[in-house]
Amino acid sequence: MSIHTKHIALWFTLSLLLVACSTPSYVDRSKGGSSSIGDPFNSVVFEVYEAYKTTPPNCVAVLPFKTSAKDVGDKISVDQTETVRRAFYAHLAPQGKRDIELPRINFVLSEMDEVEREDVKIVGERLKCEALVQGQVTEYGSNFYGLYSKVAVGADLKLVRANDGEVLWEGSHVAQSHGGSLPLSHIGLAMGIYDASNNVREENLFSIIDNLARRLVSTIPDDQIAVLDEPLTPVKVATVKPEHKPGSVEEFMASLDERTPEEQKTGLINALKEDLFGEAQSETFFDKLIGVDPKDQGSYYLYAKYLVGKGDYSAALEQAEQSLALDDSAHTTHFLKGRILIKLNDLTGADQAIVKAAALDETNADYLNGLGYVNSLRGNDDRALAAYQVAIQRDPSNGFAYYNIGVTLHNQGDIEEAADAFYGAGLAYIKTGNYGPATKALNDLKGLAESGLDRTEEIKTIEDSLRLLTKGEKTDA
Repeated sequence: MSIHTKHIALWFTLSLLLVACSTPSYVDRSKGGSSSIGDPFNSVVFEVYEAYKTTPPNCVAVLPFKTSAKDVGDKISVDQTETVRRAFYAHLAPQGKRDIELPRINFVLSEMDEVEREDVKIVGERLKCEALVQGQVTEYGSNFYGLYSKVAVGADLKLVRANDGEVLWEGSHVAQSHGGSLPLSHIGLAMGIYDASNNVREENLFSIIDNLARRLVSTIPDDQIAVLDEPLTPVKVATVKPEHKPGSVEEFMASLDERTPEEQKTGLINALKEDLFGEAQSETFFDKLIGVDPKDQGSYYLYAKYLVGKGDYSAALEQAEQSLALDDSAHTTHFLKGRILIKLNDLTGADQAIVKAAALDETNADYLNGLGYVNSLRGNDDRALAAYQVAIQRDPSNGFAYYNIGVTLHNQGDIEEAADAFYGAGLAYIKTGNYGPATKALNDLKGLAESGLDRTEEIKTIEDSLRLLTKGEKTDA
């Protein structure tokens, strides 16, 4: 092969790779591998099994992902697999299934031995959840070749029923982004190098992870209309680990003894916020913080919030109650206690705690959202609707309240008003840039439209807005 021919082959290959950045095709293995219109070089391969269609799960827990054996040499880290897991969970959470928050899953698994963690039936029983997502991250990272760069993140996942391990859904995809161009001039060469280097920025990597998660979740059926819950622990897909302060914990603690109590509290709180010495020292610092001033309710509240983030709800509840014993007027602590009690399935206690929080601060829309949610769970629809409606008055962009109003009205048979509420939810969530719940509201609005309602304009408005939100990936929206 001549040098000229080799160059042509190189540019032809590069052209194909650069073209392979478009919207993916969706290949449904249950239909014989039939593919939707999209890029044949970029496929989302999935299958929804009959067992799912017959009995859809009401609860799904996303377990920690692993690294497939073939990619051990690529050194995909635990932090990287966890980033993919968090993104997948963030897109799955808005579906009409109950989910278990990731910190709670991690805490429950940490209390089990290795043999128990490998038994899906035991894991399901401990989590009180009937279906589990398992899988591997198969690819993660970027490559830069001067004129060309590639960023790719891939995963093979499956959803299994916990009591017997039966597979309900499987999905596999590698989300990619290619940068570079065919240089036809010196300017084109410079622009190609710039585009290739720009493609491997960290922000683009997180965008690719989001694409991977969103596309896989979109193949999991979601035909259930149920009230949403706000996460007790906000999901952070991209986390930056702070640099730990040099020196020993012993030296730091000794230096505190030379300061006033207020200075000690400030130093400890800053160390906890900045995670100066790592997660392992957090409980030691909280014990010290409470020891400095045992009558400071704020220290117990901070400890409760920390334990919630660790998924230890029972211990968090104890600290919240300690805080309220010192100051019963702390509405944020009453609300936190109520949210914890919901997770522990004490709905009566949760209602009482959230009512107290809302009475102490009548302007807080989040408290009214919580009051509506706990009453939705208890079947008190009129009380739930009243709380959601006042929450919208407090915050007109309150997608959570709009959506749950829609669910409540739908369950009561008021389809027209339910459709209006889902439309309002979609617009509100788009305004706040919240893709997952906005898509859920859109899908539920479409479902109601299929029953004969004319909601063409509303559906088009949300779809057009979602296209902008997802940067032009039209078929995904």
